[in-house]
Amino acid sequence: MNTRVIALLGLINEKNEVLISLRENRADYNDYWEYPGGKVEDDESIEQGLVREIKEELNIEISKACIAPLTFAVDENEVDQTILLLYVCRKWEGYLTSLLNQKIKWVKPADLAQYRMPASNYIMNSILRDWV
Repeated sequence: MNTRVIALLGLINEKNEVLISLRENRADYNDYWEYPGGKVEDDESIEQGLVREIKEELNIEISKACIAPLTFAVDENEVDQTILLLYVCRKWEGYLTSLLNQKIKWVKPADLAQYRMPASNYIMNSILRDWV
């Protein structure tokens, strides 16, 4: 079984809203909302991968000292296993911009159920909702 690790970020603003983005023009999970983040490369730590992905997607700088692991989920099929790790962060530097031209939106964690997201996100959403 192939295993990959995906680091995701629950970026929380001063209103206790979380940032989500709309995945468009993609083969998998097209038109689903998701947390920013992505695949951790073999030569980097989970935190390094998350910092890199957030810079590539949102053009902001986050520090390893300002992120904390919150929860995880596992998505499996016959061939692949994807481990999704959700971190949270309340502090960043720079102006938030979607460099992937995805729609981004701040939402209250209690409202995440209104958005079409991958099934593995629903458990993480409930943990985030209770934490914020």
